[in-house]
Amino acid sequence: MSVKSIKLDSGISDPEFAALSASARKGERAHLLGLLRIFVGQLKKESATSEEIFSSLDSWIRNRESVTSNEAN
Repeated sequence: MSVKSIKLDSGISDPEFAALSASARKGERAHLLGLLRIFVGQLKKESATSEEIFSSLDSWIRNRESVTSNEAN
């Protein structure tokens, strides 16, 4: 898919912005996956049961979602 530039001044163009935005989202996803890997590793070290792991993951996800929604406001 090709995006046509509508650059009107010397600022950032639409394709440049799209590339920067995609790169930022990719970095954010990688960061969250790293945090999740650390969190799950800690649960494994604690010998958590599968129910405790699912409950902890659900809580972790809700916490991340609330942080994200609070930042948007």
